[in-house]
Amino acid sequence: MERPLHQWRLTVLLLSLFCCLYSFKVSGQLSYTFSTHSGTFTALTNPTTILSGSSDDGVTNVADIGFSFSYGCNTYTQFKASTNGWLSLGDNSITALPTNAMNTTGSGPVIAPLWDDLRTASNGITYSVTGTAPNRVLTVEWISMRWDYQASGWVISFQAKLYETTNVIEFHYTQNGTAVNNGSASIGISGGSSATDFYSVSGYSASATAAYGTANNNLNQKPANGTIYRWTPNGMTYTSSTTTQAATDPISKCNNLQQPIIGIQIVTSSCSPPLNVTSFNIRMNGTTTNGNVYNIRIYYTGNASVFAPINEFAFATPASGTITVSGSQALVTGTNYFWVAYDINPGTPTGNDFDAQCTQITVGGVARTPTTTSPSGLREMADCSIAPGGITNASFWVKANAGTSTTTNNNTLSTWSDQSGNGRDAANGDNDNRPRYYDNSTNNLNFNPVVDFDEAGQEDDDADFMDIDDNGVLSAGNNPYEAYAVIVPGVNNLTTPGKFLFAGEAGTNNFNAFDVRSNYSVNDSWGINDLVVQNIWAVDRPCMLTFDYNYNRRETFRSGGSIGTRTSVVRTSSNANNALGYQRTADREYYDGSIAEIITYANTSHGTTTREKVESYLGIKYGVTLEHNYLASNGVTVWNRSTNAAYNHNIIGIARDDISALSQKQSKSTSTSQDILTIYIGSSKQTNQQANNGTFTAGDRSFFMVGSNNGSPLDSYPVSTAEKPAGICCRILREWLVQKTNFTNTSVKLEFNFNSITTGYLPLNAGDLRLLVDADGDFSNATILNTPTITINAGSGIATITVSAAQFTSRPYFTLASVSTNTALPLQLKAFSGLCRDQSVQLKWTTATPSQPDFVVERSHDRMNFSPAGTVKSNASGNYTWVDQSPLPGTMYYRLKTTNENGTPVYSTIITVNSCTISAIRLSTDPFTNESTLMLQLPRNSMAEFSLLDLQGRRLEAPGFTGRRNLEKGVHYLQVHIPAAATGLYVLYVTVNDERHVYRILKK
Repeated sequence: MERPLHQWRLTVLLLSLFCCLYSFKVSGQLSYTFSTHSGTFTALTNPTTILSGSSDDGVTNVADIGFSFSYGCNTYTQFKASTNGWLSLGDNSITALPTNAMNTTGSGPVIAPLWDDLRTASNGITYSVTGTAPNRVLTVEWISMRWDYQASGWVISFQAKLYETTNVIEFHYTQNGTAVNNGSASIGISGGSSATDFYSVSGYSASATAAYGTANNNLNQKPANGTIYRWTPNGMTYTSSTTTQAATDPISKCNNLQQPIIGIQIVTSSCSPPLNVTSFNIRMNGTTTNGNVYNIRIYYTGNASVFAPINEFAFATPASGTITVSGSQALVTGTNYFWVAYDINPGTPTGNDFDAQCTQITVGGVARTPTTTSPSGLREMADCSIAPGGITNASFWVKANAGTSTTTNNNTLSTWSDQSGNGRDAANGDNDNRPRYYDNSTNNLNFNPVVDFDEAGQEDDDADFMDIDDNGVLSAGNNPYEAYAVIVPGVNNLTTPGKFLFAGEAGTNNFNAFDVRSNYSVNDSWGINDLVVQNIWAVDRPCMLTFDYNYNRRETFRSGGSIGTRTSVVRTSSNANNALGYQRTADREYYDGSIAEIITYANTSHGTTTREKVESYLGIKYGVTLEHNYLASNGVTVWNRSTNAAYNHNIIGIARDDISALSQKQSKSTSTSQDILTIYIGSSKQTNQQANNGTFTAGDRSFFMVGSNNGSPLDSYPVSTAEKPAGICCRILREWLVQKTNFTNTSVKLEFNFNSITTGYLPLNAGDLRLLVDADGDFSNATILNTPTITINAGSGIATITVSAAQFTSRPYFTLASVSTNTALPLQLKAFSGLCRDQSVQLKWTTATPSQPDFVVERSHDRMNFSPAGTVKSNASGNYTWVDQSPLPGTMYYRLKTTNENGTPVYSTIITVNSCTISAIRLSTDPFTNESTLMLQLPRNSMAEFSLLDLQGRRLEAPGFTGRRNLEKGVHYLQVHIPAAATGLYVLYVTVNDERHVYRILKK
């Protein structure tokens, strides 16, 4: 059926727009040899019908080709066909397109044996896959077609054949008895994404020819019976090669790995089969001393023209003369980018030069000489300059302890100066929309200030944000990037995504944003193919994130550990409208929470060591326990996770690293599972550690790092354990390990704050306390330190010990102990839980020893101020229950109080019971033990079902967890049991009263 011309043009326009938004395959120019042949038309036997009956302007559903077919430098496994004599490769959204035009775009690659306004006969469109691998053939058949759709009878039959392995295309024809009616057809093939990338046939049968880029849309004669038009792909051909100077900026001694020296460009045409590069001949001419280079590495970024340390082709050892670097890399059509990069000794003298030449490339087995073998320019060694982790060339760097327009607590911030040296300052001239500078004991993050953004219910008039008018914070187009952030998200991000960093324009794949959102997720968003990872952050708790894009894929890290990857589509983001705290265009999506520090590197992707240097700087500064070694700016390992394997919990450090602008004089773990230990130098601990008067006597790159074994900081009464020396009555089970690097301070202070376990813990008598230090971690033979060797101050639940740092040189392990039950250290319970029951709260607990004094149950509405709520008599079983018949409204906190044998009060941990009228389900995973816990708060008795599946959809049975069960009203904590050997990604389905919740669990 004919379509009005304006309607047809609108259809093409809409399809073109759809393609621009959603089609991101690599586009390679078609390169085929056309030939005509004569044979016998053989109709299909028992084919599969994909469009039945007589039809005008119909399109089939998607069907499988039956094998992988290469076309236009892409591989396809599916197709659709139109009644109008053409098929499209892939699962594209298409219409029948009755008006033929070989320059059409937006419908995917078009293969057109006879494209015109046709009509099928009663047998419709059929297909069949014949043969065996690797020589299978797909035949799509149009039998007895009306040409055009108003013809009085059947005019012509034809087939399109796709051949496996050779990727040849053939059109087969046979005539029917009726003459052509008003024919105006096209025969040819099209790439589908460019209006000039097509071949179009002119002439008929044996005299037919095909022209590239010139359309003939007016064919009106039938090809002769048995005519075959064959399209044979031309193999990839080498066109040219050259070398370029990859960079000329100095190489920092602190950023000395994977440094690009020269680029190598290889230009090809066509694509199938591809050519392979198998070797490069490299010379280090221009390098002052070859021995200053550890490794020569060659990387490949495909068609991407910006360096990224990905797809390592091969590496070689430096030498004089010609160095042949051998490997194998299939090329793509167009310009291929390779990079020669050096790993350089950071001890290289300042001013030494680094350069390279490429004198020969082996492509497809043929030696090729680049047009330019020795590009002008070189790079020289430079002293480290101040940068995060010593990693230079940051595009943007804001931190709350520098560059803020105010340093007064709770004042609004008008400007936040960029510390990268690029002048990309953040600002807001409207006082109603300015974030606040916080420098207080409640908001500070490891004794460092933060900048707080209030989303104000997403109201534009009041929500906080800052604009960055000098763009360039992130890269544009498809170029790589690296972004680091330390944030403290608020609860309102669970309702509306909170974009804490944004660049770009509104629209699909037109911006780059980083946000926190529902399901406690983090998102690296392009508006398409977003990388969303759930259960990553907690409300009002610090979260350290790294976002990496390196052409091949996006990857997100939390605390230095990978939490998710996504194979990317081609990125097309712009770099306009840079902003902090909201999306500067379209949907605002204001961020709720604090920002401590953000660092970005546009047009670069960091390798592992480089990334870990930046993360080490942030981890030490903000008390974040990392999942990799901690590195100084010069690459020295200052905390080794392998060596210290049992003590990789609550890792903290006091450190000075001038190149990172790091001077952290006091430190406390900011992990969700808090530690009781704070370490510091100086005469006293300060709210803001910059006010601490301590100094690092060793000067630069001085580190005192501490990690715990995650043992319980609780204990009760004399402990039955071999790991305590004679004279010690009791000790806490938590132990710490020290790793010092160039740390020579006379003393360091260790503060043990039992209030972080239970507020108001009092029985700390300084005369009873001892510090145990040990050489091997077995405290049965530990050295007992007491005054005057150390100084102990105790009171208000806090014990502070001043000790010489030299004590930890040969005895790096330490813990806190007591010589008297007067200071028995806190009460330890085997279990302590609270459940909602009707309008009451039921507490249950079990003691570590059956004989206990009576218990006083205390409760609080703010976790700080507790008051007695009831008394429970001791019993021989050690199992206790108490019911609060009149619980406080909202969230409630409970603890237990008892006394030791000398009558001194001892307190338990604090438990939380949320409002008994609220239903809530939360999954949390301990990053250190890798154990997951499911919390269900149920306002009524419920039926629950738990299912655990792997990524192949296979159901896992976890005894004691999976399956259906009845749960009483209240709060339940369930351990998610995954088979010990089964590492990987799992999906957890939780169904409560027919309402399903889905969670992802990564088991390492």
